[in-house]
Amino acid sequence: MTVRVESNSHLTEDQQRVYQLRTSLERNGGTPGGFLDLLMAVVEEKTWQQVPSDVNVDQPFASLKEFIEAKPPFGLGHKPDYVLKVLQVPHPNEGVPEIRRRMEAMRVAVRAMLAEDGITGYGEEQRDRDIKAWSALDRSGGWWLAFFVACQVSKGADGKQTAASHPAKISAAEFARRSGTSAERVLRYLQAWEAAREAGLVQLGSTDLFPGHEAVDLPDEEVWGRFYSSRRSSTSERSALVAAAAEVAGIRPTKALEVKENPTALKVAIIADQRTAEAAKQALEVRAAEARKTERVEYIRRVAHDGKAKSSAGLAVDLPDQAKAKAASYVAVVQDEKATPEAVAEAYEAVQALIAETVTSDPEFSIREQRTRFTKAITTTVKSIESIDPDDLIAVADDDLRAALVAAQKRINDLADLIAQP
Repeated sequence: MTVRVESNSHLTEDQQRVYQLRTSLERNGGTPGGFLDLLMAVVEEKTWQQVPSDVNVDQPFASLKEFIEAKPPFGLGHKPDYVLKVLQVPHPNEGVPEIRRRMEAMRVAVRAMLAEDGITGYGEEQRDRDIKAWSALDRSGGWWLAFFVACQVSKGADGKQTAASHPAKISAAEFARRSGTSAERVLRYLQAWEAAREAGLVQLGSTDLFPGHEAVDLPDEEVWGRFYSSRRSSTSERSALVAAAAEVAGIRPTKALEVKENPTALKVAIIADQRTAEAAKQALEVRAAEARKTERVEYIRRVAHDGKAKSSAGLAVDLPDQAKAKAASYVAVVQDEKATPEAVAEAYEAVQALIAETVTSDPEFSIREQRTRFTKAITTTVKSIESIDPDDLIAVADDDLRAALVAAQKRINDLADLIAQP
């Protein structure tokens, strides 16, 4: 009989925790109390950001997903979906309020971090079942229906999925197809949720939610009607906005309303008449500027409130108190109704500068920032090269393509030689 002995006396304290976490996941079976305790400590102390990700590598893991998938002894050597399943098992001591609170916080953090990479443990079969349940309740309305849509659907006024949407979400059009309703109706639920977020009735916006997200506190059903509009009332509200805008522009509301009610005629006029096309272009530019202004105001408000942001490479940045206070000073500027797009842009750039200053003031963070940026660039390049079919390449290769490939190879070899030097 052969006995396998694992010696871990040479490991650091952080590496010891990773070793114990991995062995606990593999050996505790159906009662992973020890695993949950260790995972809670790993999440609270962000251990995966403090241990090397491979042999002779100082760089830590870029994400929790990479840490879970990495082969031992550096990571857990498991699929994230398996860890999500283990999280569903209650801790044996969750009857103690403090342990239950910390366990719930750990589960939320793990699911949220994995969801950023499109991993939610939420399959298409489960989505179909949930959408059918949503469809059965649709006519009754209510906040749970809006919450479910906010978890499932990415933004996009045309019902299509946006390029920057959450990887696990689907478009309003796809949701409508599966539920047997219209994309417009789905978007009205999404708009109701976002309006409630703006009013402070819910803490998380649709961009913070993902399929399978934990339940959240919902507003009182009595206020539902204030945020969700039926097709008829929604049309009336839009008409009122158009009429008000027409009065501000100094034209008769009836003219603007006629255009609104006949978008096909507007489309024809834009195609056929240059002056109409120029007017439409100017209107779209104004609308885009307003949308950009709104997004920047929300960004400044969120950074000032949370004291957190993302670096240019996508790393989480905790602003020091002084920088957070400066960011808060810009909130009053951008929330002023008279604030111009230029003033909002200046405040936005100032907050961006605060984040950049925070990054550069920490040498270790600056190194991580550069390393992450280089890693992403190299990873993207490798994926692009791997997507090339050799047979297709041979079939179309010419002198220019060969020269470009040789030059790329030389550049890569030069960089590899450079960092290989002691």
